[in-house]
Amino acid sequence: MKKILLIAILGSWMLMQAHAQKINPSQQTVNSVIWQQHSGEYKALCYQAFYIAKLSLNDILHTNKDSMPLAIVTDIDETILDNSPDAAHSILNNHGYTDTSWKKWVDLAIAEAMPGAKEFFNYAAQYGVQCFYLSNRGIKDLDATIKNLQLRGFPQADKQHVILKTTTSDKEPRRLEIAKKYNIVLLLGDNLNDFDKEFYKKNVADRNAATDKMQSLFGTKYIVLPNSTYGDWENALWPDKRLNEEEKARIKMQALKGF
Repeated sequence: MKKILLIAILGSWMLMQAHAQKINPSQQTVNSVIWQQHSGEYKALCYQAFYIAKLSLNDILHTNKDSMPLAIVTDIDETILDNSPDAAHSILNNHGYTDTSWKKWVDLAIAEAMPGAKEFFNYAAQYGVQCFYLSNRGIKDLDATIKNLQLRGFPQADKQHVILKTTTSDKEPRRLEIAKKYNIVLLLGDNLNDFDKEFYKKNVADRNAATDKMQSLFGTKYIVLPNSTYGDWENALWPDKRLNEEEKARIKMQALKGF
């Protein structure tokens, strides 16, 4: 009898341990989403980024002698529009990212502007600078994206200036198309792929090496917005994109540097 009881207790304990170790993907981003939605530090970083962008633009406007019209290329999500409510929705409903949830959020077209974003782009537009909104949202989201940008007061938010993904998530071909007619003087984003092809689908070591090589461009031509919720920085940790959430969480734990 005691032996049976012991086996039952051991089985229950092992089951509890299995449940405890099971990864809930929605819980992986709780701190990041709360930080984005509630911290003054996050808001301060956004204001700081757009202030630096304004300083850089002022220098360019005073020194530029290029005959080509000037342009700014910016990412959209977590650069000028705040999608944290979609991430919060996933957490509250106990699931990770899904295309269905994301589509429902995008179609609402109610994302708030990042602190300082609208003011900066309207400042640039009043000096004749063309503002291009280059995003890896799917082309099916074009109308909703334009509607959202217009709702939040962004200038030049139309089908000529909002350029979404068609065949590839690599933004370099789209940047090169813009560069045929305009002098791109500033790029803004929350992901290194928003700035240069050298970052596209690279591993952690290569991304960091390229960042070191281009350090003089950050704060002058490249303006980075904070995003600790998602991005290519995370995908760079695992070359195999077929991993499940538990396998990804295990890799994250292995990547931590303690003492």
